[in-house]
Amino acid sequence: MWEVLLIFFIRLALKNLTRHKRRVLVTASIIALGIAIFLIYDSIQIGINELSFNNIKNLETGDLQVVNKDYWTKREELSLRNLIHQEQDLLQIIRKTPYFEALSSQLKFSANLNNGTDELPVVACGIDPYQHKKVFTTEDYLVEGRMLENGRYEAVLGKKLADLMELKIGDYLTLLFRTPQDTFNTIDVEIVGLVHTNNPDVNNNLVYLPLETAQQALNLNNRVSQIVVKLNYDGKAVEAAEELSTELTNYNQKLTAHSWRDSAGEVIAMSKVETIEKLIMMSAILLIAAVGIVNTIILSSLERTKEIGMMKALGLKEREIVLTFIGEAIGIGLIGGFIGSLIGIIAIFYLNTQGLDLSVFGGVEDWGLPIMSKLYGHWNPPAFLFVNAFGIIVSFLASILPARWAARKDPVEAIYDR
Repeated sequence: MWEVLLIFFIRLALKNLTRHKRRVLVTASIIALGIAIFLIYDSIQIGINELSFNNIKNLETGDLQVVNKDYWTKREELSLRNLIHQEQDLLQIIRKTPYFEALSSQLKFSANLNNGTDELPVVACGIDPYQHKKVFTTEDYLVEGRMLENGRYEAVLGKKLADLMELKIGDYLTLLFRTPQDTFNTIDVEIVGLVHTNNPDVNNNLVYLPLETAQQALNLNNRVSQIVVKLNYDGKAVEAAEELSTELTNYNQKLTAHSWRDSAGEVIAMSKVETIEKLIMMSAILLIAAVGIVNTIILSSLERTKEIGMMKALGLKEREIVLTFIGEAIGIGLIGGFIGSLIGIIAIFYLNTQGLDLSVFGGVEDWGLPIMSKLYGHWNPPAFLFVNAFGIIVSFLASILPARWAARKDPVEAIYDR
């Protein structure tokens, strides 16, 4: 019995949808617009997040950072106090970290770069070239020259920084800095390589030096700011950091480990805000569509007053008449969902294969995101299910009140249209 009624209501809803095709398509188009915008925005947001997070991990933080607890709280100051002694026992503990792949020691400090006429504050970073290339992808972005060699007085820096300071391969630059003993010292290094990465911080503000050279200039024998760890399993950084922190505390209570997410707090917070904005934007568009659905149901009921009276006279219950109008509204939601999903698939396919050149927008660095390259969209099947279900639910809820209003009409008055 219920199967027969269900088929009847579906056929009736389809018939009603085809009566006023233009009105149905206009309302469905609003739903389609909201769904398409949501899907495209979601694809772009996932692409931005993935590119941002990869740039942070591959060019700045690695997966884990082993530091002194006191250093971590003031890490933005690039202090030369509370550093780590590179002891073999400590390195062995780090190598036993779950999913460990490689480690790289870094010594970061503030310095002024001088080209002989002009001076600019920069971040100097002492690295072990052999270790560095196992953890970071800096070498992949080398556009001129070569990477560093241990024990030499040489530097690699961003091409943008070099252009700003009118420097090129083979030129010498001077770094002026304050030592841990609060005395000033300088070091002259030859530029042997220029990089142009996807990370504006690296391009504009960082000067790489051989670790041994930096330690010697600062009188910091065998001490580093942090030890960066690369894992061979993506997505396990938080768990690995917690386990490593426990082992480090047993070894030295002043040491701890942090995942890359602790260093990327601003970018993660921004992605959460963007997710909320995306939901608000879609809800606003679907709210407009809900008004359209209410209007469609009311107009439909006014045009079918006699039909409603006949259905009630033939014995259809009020709730069954309500179901016919709800079915019509759900049909509009399904049509809008199909059109919106189709538009979303075409747009995401383009973004996924061709990408979006961020240089077109100019000044991407001003957005606060560590990206400067081409952005690719990403497929997110759960988003298609979520947004279509949301659209159908909105259509269903928007139709309840007008459908009940239409179904409560007196059959006699409805038949005579009074």
